[in-house]
Amino acid sequence: MKVILPGRIWDHCMSALFALALFIFGLIGAPAFAADHVKIAAFQSTFTNFPIYVAADLKLFQKHNIDPEIIYGTGVQLTNMVVSGAADFGGFAVAHGITLVSQRQDVRLLVLNQTRPPFNLIVRNDLALPNLKAPYPAMIRDLKGLKLGISNPGADTDTTLRYLLRDAGLDPQKDVRLVPIGDPSTQVGAVKNRTVDGTIAFEPIQTEAVLALKIAKPVLDLQGGQGPEIFRDYAYNGIFARQSFLDKNPQAARNVVAAIVEAEEIINDPAQIERVLQVAKNNMSGIDAAALRQFIEQYRGIFTPVANEKAIANVNEFVKAEHLITSAIPYDQVVATAFMPKTFNAPKSK
Repeated sequence: MKVILPGRIWDHCMSALFALALFIFGLIGAPAFAADHVKIAAFQSTFTNFPIYVAADLKLFQKHNIDPEIIYGTGVQLTNMVVSGAADFGGFAVAHGITLVSQRQDVRLLVLNQTRPPFNLIVRNDLALPNLKAPYPAMIRDLKGLKLGISNPGADTDTTLRYLLRDAGLDPQKDVRLVPIGDPSTQVGAVKNRTVDGTIAFEPIQTEAVLALKIAKPVLDLQGGQGPEIFRDYAYNGIFARQSFLDKNPQAARNVVAAIVEAEEIINDPAQIERVLQVAKNNMSGIDAAALRQFIEQYRGIFTPVANEKAIANVNEFVKAEHLITSAIPYDQVVATAFMPKTFNAPKSK
């Protein structure tokens, strides 16, 4: 008969207790891996980065194991932050991204925030445009002799308006006067105070000027699919990162993409309108809630994540027309194909 000494009994008991603790711990579950802390550069108070706001406000980044630090900037600051490494990701225009790639900068597009350009060409209500209801580009020709607002020279508002004017047979240098009028807050004031006759507005300018204040009327709604064919299948704004960052942090990149895709699913789901509207209220200060609701319900379909080859080809065509590149940049040099979603099934109302 084997005799177990008292010390051995203690050892056996402790081993059993340790095994039991491991078993219980396994039932509860091991702690999740630490979330990846990433810096995301974004514009503030604009619908072009709306999926980023939704992912942040609704804690979707955290759900996908991302600890986000949102860094706000204006203009080319966002592209500079990503290129320099001050930000890991940035939500900026695909046209800017293509220009950077053409300059051999180490950036790639992972997922779209928005497909069509966010612009709505508006003019003061008292201006008569004989061809307002005529097919494009007749209404653009009515703008000859007017003062038209842009945000800043070289910005998307500037290049897009020049493209439309030339497409209609007008000379942007001679037939109109382009006036830099700054960010959304000053643009609305410029229209209201008659500093300009109209402006190529981006959100939330048109929502405020047309829907809330009712001081202007729409001439051409690129966001709604009007205007040149090139802008109907387009890739306007997306999340970029450096390829060197993607090589070292592939899972973090996949998780950021997953959060943006889920945000766009929520935006596109009519049943989620109250949650989405609250995010808009949180991030679009000073805009009437009814106008924000109307915008979301009218334009939610532009928030889709997939940039297909045709959309990138159209952006290439636009950038070439603006003489920013000399030849088109291939799709797989613009897009991080390992991360870009292939399909998107937007929720539909029941």
